[in-house]
Amino acid sequence: MTFAIASRKRVALLLVACAAALSWAASAQAPAAPQEIDGQINGKKARFVASGDNVLLSAAEADRIGLSYRDGKTLSIGGTALWVVTLGSVTIDGRAFLNAPAGVVPNIAGYFAALHAHPAEAVARSRETRAEINGIAIQAYDLGDAGVLVSPDEARRAGLEARNGTAHDLGSARAWSIEVPAKIGSAPAPATVTVTVAEPEAYFEALMAVAAKTK
Repeated sequence: MTFAIASRKRVALLLVACAAALSWAASAQAPAAPQEIDGQINGKKARFVASGDNVLLSAAEADRIGLSYRDGKTLSIGGTALWVVTLGSVTIDGRAFLNAPAGVVPNIAGYFAALHAHPAEAVARSRETRAEINGIAIQAYDLGDAGVLVSPDEARRAGLEARNGTAHDLGSARAWSIEVPAKIGSAPAPATVTVTVAEPEAYFEALMAVAAKTK
């Protein structure tokens, strides 16, 4: 019973942590990409897709307005590139936002087709971070208050004996959780966090399935 309660609490934390990404991935299941709107980016007229103050625009549009984006962080979803940048300003429906997050993609329709085909990968990419465990920097995925997720290969590279932790299942995904000192992202010092070891895409697919059932 204690394990079942802990598992439900953990799933709740995961759903809260990944809510925005799960919502974005779910919206990508629509057959067509969202409509582009007219607005301004850094004071220049531009067309883009907007969700709140989050902006997505094509590489052609970014090049047209002189936006420097290719030196920014690059992600890949289903083989489709996404450059992540911060805009000086964006104006949407007459409202101006400063330091707005944005993504630049080769083609907007193609990007949403990739999200449609690879939703779990999209959620995983949105949660990417770095963790330092046992002095070794590894790829991880931010799970908010539930800690971080790392792949079995990355866990081994950091010297983690995950099977000494607690085994649990999330749908069809098998995972192990262990508490260890780790430095996450830009944190100045290590802290004890829960590290979940599982195959990332399988884990996020299972999480999406749980999210769909709770609607």
